[in-house]
Amino acid sequence: MSSKKRVPIISIVGRQNVGKSTLFNALLKKKLAITEDYPGVTRDVLRARVLNPEKGLDFILCDTPGLDIERPESLEEAVLENAFRQVAESDLVVFLLDLHEVTSYDSRLIDKFRKDPELTQIPVLYCVNKVDHPEDEEDLDSFYKMGLSEILPISAIGRRNLPLLLEKIAFLLPTAKRRVQTSEEGETSAAATEDFSLAIVGKPNAGKSSLLNALCGYDRAVVSEVAGTTRDSVDTTVTFDGKKIRITDTAGIRRKSDKAEALEFYSYQRTKRTIQNSDVVIHLLDALKGFGEFDKKIVGMLQEEGKPFLLAVNKWDAIEDKDNDSFKNYQERLYSRFPLLKEIQIITLSAKEKQRIHKMMEMTIDLASRSKKKISTSELNQSLRAWMAEAGRSFSANKPPKMLYCTQVSVSPFHLILFVNHVDYFKSNLLTFIKKKLTEKYNLKGIPIRLELRSDRK
Repeated sequence: MSSKKRVPIISIVGRQNVGKSTLFNALLKKKLAITEDYPGVTRDVLRARVLNPEKGLDFILCDTPGLDIERPESLEEAVLENAFRQVAESDLVVFLLDLHEVTSYDSRLIDKFRKDPELTQIPVLYCVNKVDHPEDEEDLDSFYKMGLSEILPISAIGRRNLPLLLEKIAFLLPTAKRRVQTSEEGETSAAATEDFSLAIVGKPNAGKSSLLNALCGYDRAVVSEVAGTTRDSVDTTVTFDGKKIRITDTAGIRRKSDKAEALEFYSYQRTKRTIQNSDVVIHLLDALKGFGEFDKKIVGMLQEEGKPFLLAVNKWDAIEDKDNDSFKNYQERLYSRFPLLKEIQIITLSAKEKQRIHKMMEMTIDLASRSKKKISTSELNQSLRAWMAEAGRSFSANKPPKMLYCTQVSVSPFHLILFVNHVDYFKSNLLTFIKKKLTEKYNLKGIPIRLELRSDRK
């Protein structure tokens, strides 16, 4: 049955003369709305399609008239009714405010979005317009005090932070897309019914097929002692603790070389593609062979793709003379080989004996849940400023790093954009400190963190 997809709708709202039409035109890069310096010019809802497949953007952008007509006459009342009807149909609202003037109507309109039963279910991105200079980005405290959580400083006329606004729209839209991607009969697609997808990766003969079979309860994949039996990715869907999970056993990743067969090269490419298409990854390790150079490459690939993952040490039953310190000592050897693993959850198991499979899946579900964490800009800015102050004693007096504004633009990886006074002032030890604090405060162990620094100063 073919599925009819409705394109998400994004509406720009706010009181009169805050720059809605200017922002509408700036995002479309063409002049469709009439923009003048006096209120009440836009009398109807304007619509235009925004399509940018490279950035994952496909939505209908709507410019609404100012919603602060205090005593509307008959014509104006019809305009307002039309505008609010449009807002109620939206999948995301961009609420525009003026940096230099916050009125009582702004507060009343914000209150309406918080309390109106029709509007409370719609995600709202509050944008503070007319932030024309970098230092203005620090001037948002009054908006945070209004209880706004998702605040973005922009300049519609100066086009400042408009690429970031599109990134935030792409970040917030997936929820909206899930709401609208249904068939005409209201049935969701099979893919939409899965809670998440899981890939099992590792070197050949680490036990990936045995693990998949243990999870499925039957021989879904061919199991052999000959390395590299699985030449293609094999997937199936299982239900665990009420979660529907698509699990893919990838072809063993081999070291690429000039002498490698074309078959091995394509297995590598398919594995990489599977990782890219998965929500969570289990990196399977052979306990007897340990963590080798190519395991480092696998971790590098997972980090590069920004995938949440855990390290599962298979064939633990084959380790002889184990005692209470065996796992701890094994971990220490792993950390000495690759310190980055300190940030990753590690579990030992036996796919063959089905030992700790249940625990591993519990950890995987927990990781999938935590990987979807979204932190509001207000909380992030409060946390980052506190950590910057804590690390202040290590700053250079001549070149002190200063964070102006911070926001999250993706969940996997946990990607933050920091607007700073100067990129070069943010040394690697400070960024490592910030990542450690983020991991601790927001329980991000196993989830790659990306800190992207931006500054108007080159």
